[in-house]
Amino acid sequence: MSGKKLFVLIVLLVMLIVLAVVAISYSAFKKGSTGPNTPTPPPSEIQPLESKEIMGRFDLGEFVANTRDEELHYIKIQIEIGYVGNIEQDLEEHKAELRDKVNITLMKYNAERLKEDYIDGFLHVELLSELNNLLEKKNKVLASRIKQVVIPTFLIN
Repeated sequence: MSGKKLFVLIVLLVMLIVLAVVAISYSAFKKGSTGPNTPTPPPSEIQPLESKEIMGRFDLGEFVANTRDEELHYIKIQIEIGYVGNIEQDLEEHKAELRDKVNITLMKYNAERLKEDYIDGFLHVELLSELNNLLEKKNKVLASRIKQVVIPTFLIN
């Protein structure tokens, strides 16, 4: 192989490597570009109800919890729950236990996983399941009455 062919082959190989690095960097940047200035995704869709009951909303308030990271990270989150039936009084009675369950659930995540699960909607589903399980243990009548978890504020420091 002559010197010119070898030189052209090396230049093409270097260009392919640079192109691959740029493509990987771009995709990593797009995936990791969720920050404090990124608009939050809309709340999950309200699922159609079987009956003609109206969905109420109960505000659990704001939560500030630390994450499981080795570095110090905090999450600030506001949670509202959508429920059916006349259970607002029961929710008010169990509000402290519901808040404790949310705090425990949030503290078992690290910051990156929380961010991904929030974006993908898995955090909403897990909180919905945890809160319904807690209410079911307290009173069988309250089982599966919470239909939706809405997170209007989600910040990670």
